[in-house]
Amino acid sequence: MATFFTSDQHFGHHNIIDYCDRPFSNVQEMDEVIIARWNETVGLKDEVWVLGDFAMGDRARGLGYLQRLNGTKYLVAGNHDKCSPTEKNGHLHIQEYLEAGFTAVVSQAQVSLPPIRPNGQNLKVMLSHYPYAGDSHTDHDRYAKFRLRDLGQPLVCGHVHTDWKTSLSPQGTAQVNVGVDQSDFRPVPAEDIHQAIRDASKRS
Repeated sequence: MATFFTSDQHFGHHNIIDYCDRPFSNVQEMDEVIIARWNETVGLKDEVWVLGDFAMGDRARGLGYLQRLNGTKYLVAGNHDKCSPTEKNGHLHIQEYLEAGFTAVVSQAQVSLPPIRPNGQNLKVMLSHYPYAGDSHTDHDRYAKFRLRDLGQPLVCGHVHTDWKTSLSPQGTAQVNVGVDQSDFRPVPAEDIHQAIRDASKRS
């Protein structure tokens, strides 16, 4: 079993094509390419952490895609997910996401990434839709009260789309963006994230 991380599919969201200059002519093409690349990457017995903003527009249609996607899927809710704490009464929609196919819906999590090399060490990281610092196409950080406090633990996130793939927070903590715009529209293996964090930390 392998573990993957991904974010910001925006299934069903036409405007994201122009907003992030995605190479698709319409929503249907975008959705089908993302589904195909997910299933090329993820096996049936693998697990995938989706770090928010899974579906917009026709949400029922977007959530319906979960049955076509390989792996056991967990959602760390983002600002565009109806079940998010940013949404009024978002907690009332969690069951909808569970019934659609997510095994769990949370607002944050901590996981352990496997070692890069044999006999290496695991690496504990935080998971959130939002980075410690940074936003998408704006110079101020929105949703400040929903962001994790930076205590020096590496963070895996989404939210920033095309702005950066790896970054250091103002405190010098490594942040990795696993949004599909940075990963050929595919989920990212845990080992690749571990390596990206090591590389980013060398710059601090």
